[in-house]
Amino acid sequence: MMKPLRYLIASLICILAGTAAHAEFTNLSETCVNDLKKFPGAWDDKLLQKACGKVVMDPQCVSVEGRPIYHYDKMSSELGSKRVLVISLIHGDETHAGTVGRYWMERLENIDPRNSWRVVPVMNPDGVKYKTRTNANKIDVNRNFPTKDWDVGAVEAWKKSTKENPRRFPGKEGGSEPETKCAIHHIDDFKPDFIVSVHTPLKVLDFDGPKFSPPPKFDYLPWKSLGNYPGSLGRYMWMERNTPVLTMELKENLPPNLAPFDKLQDIIGTLVKLDAARRAANTSSANPPSKYLPLAFEVNQ
Repeated sequence: MMKPLRYLIASLICILAGTAAHAEFTNLSETCVNDLKKFPGAWDDKLLQKACGKVVMDPQCVSVEGRPIYHYDKMSSELGSKRVLVISLIHGDETHAGTVGRYWMERLENIDPRNSWRVVPVMNPDGVKYKTRTNANKIDVNRNFPTKDWDVGAVEAWKKSTKENPRRFPGKEGGSEPETKCAIHHIDDFKPDFIVSVHTPLKVLDFDGPKFSPPPKFDYLPWKSLGNYPGSLGRYMWMERNTPVLTMELKENLPPNLAPFDKLQDIIGTLVKLDAARRAANTSSANPPSKYLPLAFEVNQ
């Protein structure tokens, strides 16, 4: 059966948009450096140039307005290393999240990590430009992941728990946004064993994953579970795919130096190791909860 004309036109537009993006962003290294220097905090010019010289952009990763969503890979040389995916600035107005993405890229350039890392430092470039939580379509990308309960729960939760706050609008269809599709592409392509999502400003480490008691000590931020929501990354990956997600909620201001981010990156390596041991032992905690958590009152996650 012949596909509808509108489907063919939409497909052609997507192909042309991808081609145009490649033509427009031939110098991703320069784009990366210029983007990441806009975030607060100190940076090392040499390491930033080196890290940005290695970024790439996949065809699926173009924002609503055509900006590139590039990523940086640093592979471990250790046998049995795991894969850690870092996503920062999925909310475009959470500026300090970009500082962490930039800093970890620089640090990875200086070490041979025990795990392999992929860092997407700016997942929502249109939101960064306009200083909005949402993307250019005014949709909260962290409520747009196509969770199994999206159709029955996402819009309903938005209405009940946020009183239709436009900053948290999940969209009209799960997985509809280019930025969401890009994140899912990285999940499918990189196949992470662990995901880190960097946010502000709730001042906690929120872990959607197995419960380790006690959790690794981290003085800069306390551990606190905030719950997850229809369409959120935590629900999409942990509740449905058994892949832990650590949401780092920064304070309003950066620390006097960035040493806490060094320590947190090391703690993430420890969590990955603990989770690998858990899986290898095939304990009863190997599976995520069979039921969704009760819907929590919406915060800024």
